Amino acid sequence: MHCPHCGKPIPEGANVCPHCGAALALPGGAAGYLKPTARTMVGVALPDLLRQGPPAPADPGGAGHGKAAPPPVAGGPGAASRTIVGMPAAAFGPAPGQADPRLSGGTLAAGTPGAAAPRARFDASAPPGAPVYPPPGAPAYAAPGAPVYPPPGAQLLDQTVPLAPSLAARGPAPPPAASRTLVGVARPGIAPLAPGAPADPGPDPDLEARYQPAGELGATIAPVRFRAPELRNPVLMRPHRLKQRLAPAPPQRRGRSSRRAVVVVAAGGVLALGAVLFALLWPSAPPVTARARADAGGREVIELRCDSCPDGTAVSIGEGRATIAGRVAQIPLASPLSVGENHMKVAIDRPGRGRDETVGVSIHVAYRIRPDLGTLQGERPSIQVVVEASKGTQVTLDGKEVTLASGRAIESIDVTEAVTGLSDETKTLSRQVPYTVAPPDGPREQGVVSVAVGIVPLGIEAPGPSVVIDKESFVLAGRTARGAQLFAGAHPITVRPDGTFAHVMNVSSVGATQFEVRAKMQGMAPRIAKIAVRRVDRLETAAKEFAGRNPIGYVELAAGGKDVIGKPIALTGEVLEARRQGYSTLILLSMPRTSGCKAGATAAGAGAAARSSDACKVRLVHGADNPAQRGDVLTAYGSVAPPFVAPGGAEIPEVWVEFTVKGAR
Repeated sequence: MHCPHCGKPIPEGANVCPHCGAALALPGGAAGYLKPTARTMVGVALPDLLRQGPPAPADPGGAGHGKAAPPPVAGGPGAASRTIVGMPAAAFGPAPGQADPRLSGGTLAAGTPGAAAPRARFDASAPPGAPVYPPPGAPAYAAPGAPVYPPPGAQLLDQTVPLAPSLAARGPAPPPAASRTLVGVARPGIAPLAPGAPADPGPDPDLEARYQPAGELGATIAPVRFRAPELRNPVLMRPHRLKQRLAPAPPQRRGRSSRRAVVVVAAGGVLALGAVLFALLWPSAPPVTARARADAGGREVIELRCDSCPDGTAVSIGEGRATIAGRVAQIPLASPLSVGENHMKVAIDRPGRGRDETVGVSIHVAYRIRPDLGTLQGERPSIQVVVEASKGTQVTLDGKEVTLASGRAIESIDVTEAVTGLSDETKTLSRQVPYTVAPPDGPREQGVVSVAVGIVPLGIEAPGPSVVIDKESFVLAGRTARGAQLFAGAHPITVRPDGTFAHVMNVSSVGATQFEVRAKMQGMAPRIAKIAVRRVDRLETAAKEFAGRNPIGYVELAAGGKDVIGKPIALTGEVLEARRQGYSTLILLSMPRTSGCKAGATAAGAGAAARSSDACKVRLVHGADNPAQRGDVLTAYGSVAPPFVAPGGAEIPEVWVEFTVKGAR
């Protein structure tokens, strides 16, 4: 006997297959044997096919009257499981009164007889002399391999079984929907095959006694009984213990160590993520850095530093261009930067085949303190210090606190006195303004605002700082810088290409007046000269009025010193030399002993003293055409000027003459 699950041989009387562990005992049957099921050919049970034959004739003895039909063949399948291609056998007609005893444990093999010739027709009549019906004395059922004879009058079909004549006439009845099954063996218990029909009778208690295993089609019987070896896995014989072993283990409570492990793992993950973000987001040193600075001229520039740029690299920001030297370049700006963040593009052009690129730079300006020279050309020249800072910043300029309005303040420094006065040379106007800045969120910073700007030169040949005339006009002449602009009051004065100028000024009436001469040039501080002009009827009247100004004499002039410069002075002496120079007259005057001159003198008087080598001399500069000649006694009225340095290095006192009168006073 073989296991129906794995197909391997099993010992007689075994309840469990020793190979796969499947149970062999069935409910209601003996251990070791399987309950037979109805075996069919093309889905038709053999007993049902035999029962479709013509009904048996009535018993002449009356045996058929009042007698119940014989019971079904033992071991045959129930009515619900009899099918032909999914149809129950009951659909083909009523069951015969008596079952064929040959069906007990056998199966009809419907098909071509073994004695048939190839390609023989089975629907034709049998040839004469051929056996059609079973011979007398044939067994009730066909032995394995024995020929099977159809009933009288049956028509042979290739691998089919003829239906009953009554069914052939009326046709098969449609099967109930609930009894339709798949092609094969219908197993009761899987699903109801015929709802509402009476249940099949229970297992026959004599089934095992009548069951013949050797009569089964394809049955295999072990020739020798043997004792099955013990199972290698005893657990299969004890399913309850197997379930206990396969049951899931009860959950264990986590201890403090597991919680600590979770915390450590989480902390490590956070640290790893932070390290990755730090490596990705931490800004590296930029290849180009920029900051705002002031150059030597006080102009705001951008100092650009590029470590990867060789010398000669051209850089530009907007219209400003510069060349890298020593990895640094200062790019001029067309307009100053604003306070806060300033984002700009820098174009880098490396020499040769170097990589050219455009990079962005950000310049942060926390505050700005810069000078503004635009007000130098105002009525009163001044330097403005412009302060720009964020809200809350405290700024102090030159020790004075500055009040910011909308983050901006302007402080003016008057420089009128510094640019007033005559000078033939270019002077420099310089100012140093200390400051202190205390931002609200940063440290206190200190610095100095430096201003250095040149002053336009201006020299007046005529009429000098002050002039007294008895005429209606005088000449304004002098020299200034080339390209400078000159104004006498509000009237412009023409300046020649070489910087010289000469203009006739008219005085319409008698009286004193003062006008301002101003020389201007872009980028420089102006030079201002104030000239006082007085018109009189007679110069003698002016001489008398001059005495009211308490003029000094030669003694104070000879003493020298800067304290006497600019003071009024009146001198009388002999003219040693007089010559015209431009629009002015230079006169060398010899002072007599009566004026306080201590040089040696002869008895010849003042004339002889003037001709001596050690006579006291004074240089007079008169900004007009003076008719004086050598040997004339002349009285000069004017103001003390800085001493004149002779070619030999000797200093000679000098006087700016306002007017002169012939003779002694």
